[in-house]
Amino acid sequence: MVSVIIPNYNHARYLPHRLDSVLNQTYQQLEVILLDDCSTDNSREVLARYAQADSRIRLVYNDQNSGSTFKQWNKGIALATGKYVWLAESDDYAAPDFLATLVTTLEANERVGLAYSNSYSVDENEALMPVPTWEPFLAELDATLWKHDFTQSGLALVHRFLSYRNIIPNASAVLLRRSTLAEVGPADESFKIMGDWIFWAKILAVSDVSYVARPLNYFRSHRNNVRSKTLVNGTALVETTQLLGIVRQYGKPDGGFYQLAFQQLLDNWFHALVYYQVPFGRHKLAYQNMSKLDPNFRSLFLQNLGRFLLRNRFSGLKMLVGDKLKRVIKRAIN
Repeated sequence: MVSVIIPNYNHARYLPHRLDSVLNQTYQQLEVILLDDCSTDNSREVLARYAQADSRIRLVYNDQNSGSTFKQWNKGIALATGKYVWLAESDDYAAPDFLATLVTTLEANERVGLAYSNSYSVDENEALMPVPTWEPFLAELDATLWKHDFTQSGLALVHRFLSYRNIIPNASAVLLRRSTLAEVGPADESFKIMGDWIFWAKILAVSDVSYVARPLNYFRSHRNNVRSKTLVNGTALVETTQLLGIVRQYGKPDGGFYQLAFQQLLDNWFHALVYYQVPFGRHKLAYQNMSKLDPNFRSLFLQNLGRFLLRNRFSGLKMLVGDKLKRVIKRAIN
């Protein structure tokens, strides 16, 4: 009934808890597909030990590192045979009744293509974070919606929220109907950080969604700088402009949240322009993407840039001009 896909890369430390939390689910009609993306720690030793001990486990090794979470998702989904698919990230873990609860939800309504639960946020040592669940994060969008279980049109949620915020922050909290996955096709492997957000959007666009307000998933936060690197090198900037275009393809987004997303994009863009050495090609691509969405983007861009510089008392402009001058002098000297 359920194909559990566990994509792993260098999470040997967390694998025993993750695997135990899957194999000890109260719902037992499952297959487990373990994917290892050429880990350099002792992950394969841990995975092999579990695979040898449980016949429900299939172990698949990559010959070379894929470099992409979403390639691993697609590989696992292609191998899955169950009616439902659980993308159980290798560093997270789940309550014993996670599957029993979400399978019941999906079985009750064939129109639901995606069901997910609230999550606890824990640190590397499994202590609860200062903000222990997603509820405050989601309450910023709607004060009451995520306080209770609900089932509603996925497309309505795309229109309301997805231009501004990813309302499904962690794949491990999600159970998917495999027939819906076959309908929408694979995750876009070209994305580095927003592939999940875009994947959820195209699933919600064709199906209903159910939410369970009780936290059944444990999302582990790490001290890593992957996301910060994408801000510095401009990847996040370009992917945000692509996201806005994709979400708009599903219909007109909520004006208020779209405006917030637009303003947040510009603020991040100007910050990157001043403080990060983002390659010119990425600025150009982001500009082209936004110009396609709004014919007035050029004037809006310049107006907001002026406000940004004014708010910062033109210190950013001084830094920007100074940095360019330094590069010109350096070229001249060399």
